[in-house]
Amino acid sequence: MYKLLFLVSLLFVLSNAKTAQAYSAASALVADVNSGYLFTKENIDVPLHPASLTKVMTLYLTFSALEEGLLKMDDALPISEWAAAQEPSKLDLVAGETITVREAILALIVKSANDVAVVLAETLAPTEAIFADMMTQAAAQLGMSRTVFKNASGLHHPDQLTCAQDMAILTLATIKNFPQYYPLFATQSFTYKGREYNTHNHILTDYEGAEGFKTGYIAAAGYNIISTANKENHRLVSIVLGHSSAKERDDYAKSLLDFGFEKIQKQKNALQQGLLQPAFDPLQRKAMVGKLNMNVFTPMMKMRTKQVLAQAKKAKQTAQSIHNTMHQITFTQNPDYMWTIQIGAFGTQEKALSMANKAMSVLNINQCAVQIQKKDNQLYRSRLTGFQTKQMAEAACDTLNNNHHACFVVIPQGDK
Repeated sequence: MYKLLFLVSLLFVLSNAKTAQAYSAASALVADVNSGYLFTKENIDVPLHPASLTKVMTLYLTFSALEEGLLKMDDALPISEWAAAQEPSKLDLVAGETITVREAILALIVKSANDVAVVLAETLAPTEAIFADMMTQAAAQLGMSRTVFKNASGLHHPDQLTCAQDMAILTLATIKNFPQYYPLFATQSFTYKGREYNTHNHILTDYEGAEGFKTGYIAAAGYNIISTANKENHRLVSIVLGHSSAKERDDYAKSLLDFGFEKIQKQKNALQQGLLQPAFDPLQRKAMVGKLNMNVFTPMMKMRTKQVLAQAKKAKQTAQSIHNTMHQITFTQNPDYMWTIQIGAFGTQEKALSMANKAMSVLNINQCAVQIQKKDNQLYRSRLTGFQTKQMAEAACDTLNNNHHACFVVIPQGDK
């Protein structure tokens, strides 16, 4: 009998321990956005890895650039090899192409795309590392004293650290300084290149009054989330860092918001009369009085960004011109006056034919002739022939080169 009672008691203790663990995190808080009043906190100054919460600062600097006129929503941003090579989550961007500022912002909010974060970083700074220094500088000016950024995405770096209080400061600064962009955080889906992407922020979709914000996960950080919600004109922000699962993180964040809204009802009069002193109040910091008093974009940086955007715009126009030309291509049957392009020289006839077919697929054409010519008994030339003019052949080569296929124009015999 005593053994049975002991086992029942042990199971009860273990069950309670498991429940308590399910609603715990390494660090958490819930605060009133308007007053900065902190309703509850847990290890809010403990340094932890931010994971994709890092992208909130990437967005903060992007919004700053928009406000300064350095960027416009429809600007085309160039995609580098480094950006395209980032680990998931990503949009699978293609180096040499472009993405608009608006698409980039939504990709960070909805998809948390690491490749897109690098695109923004490399547009606003010479390198992602320099952009990360700018992020850290901006954090310091906002009073985020325990935050260091090492990249634009939140992919793991041992020295990239933040804390719950600093993330709350950044969230409140974003809401106050960029109210025109804040509603974008409520976006639940967006489309890029014909594919729809949906948010995995379940608090945004499941919690009444939720206004959005940002999730994050890497193995070294655990599951993180910033959430904002508004009920009866009271806006709260909750921060949860270092949880062991996405669902338990979300449940804990919801419980924090519930707790905060319950406390607001009890303390409503005191809050409205200013009788409750905020535990911290980043909105009163001098650095945040002016929208753009951070000075992270130096004149040289601004000049470089304008050059990058101008080059991307020109490249986009050139690509569109090539695309238009490709749709006007006609072919000739006169062998002496056919313009030809060479895709390359390969070790086998099968490889040469395969590369010719790939080139035709990229060009979206099927009327030209394929030439496989043996060279020096070792290599096989792979060529497409039948282009009526030099300009058409050059347009085809430009398209192939832009899609990472080697190509050069062969002069027809009749023009020699």
